[in-house]
Amino acid sequence: MRKIILNSLGHPYYKQIAGIEIDDIYRFLDPEFRAADYSEVWKQARESTGSLANGMLNGSVEIVFIFGNTIFSEEQVEDIKKHIKVPQDIAFYHITLAPARDKLHERLVERESTVPEWLDYQLAERQPFLGAEWTNVIDNSWQTPEETVAVIYNIMEQGNTMHGKVEGIWVYRVVNK
Repeated sequence: MRKIILNSLGHPYYKQIAGIEIDDIYRFLDPEFRAADYSEVWKQARESTGSLANGMLNGSVEIVFIFGNTIFSEEQVEDIKKHIKVPQDIAFYHITLAPARDKLHERLVERESTVPEWLDYQLAERQPFLGAEWTNVIDNSWQTPEETVAVIYNIMEQGNTMHGKVEGIWVYRVVNK
């Protein structure tokens, strides 16, 4: 999905784009997943992701996609956003992919041959935020990755930002808007 997003959206925007996976940043900080307080490490990973995105946006990158499983609440999103300081206007898009649990289970078995023990915990953690006005929820249960990317592109084209509230998964520099 991440490669499809980066390849598909790169062409319509004709800009340099990049993607940052918060899970990868976490693995740099706690490679063996042995942290005494994993929530603090996730917070550090989100903050580091914001700093990395900031560096990219202050360079030649026009769009930064931030992928992650720990950016459900406005507070978690703010961990990222507070580190992004660029002189241009920025539009932030928060998009939650929310396939049905059964479909997610099926996909995980196909990709990883197992379903992680934490899946239900994570789904429960995001549940309260699925109705929030500041996110764009996509039920991609029956969509191909390419169809999901088309919906994401449409959200960006329509400017479905979070209307001044914090946002996080997609960071996009606004040029001449």
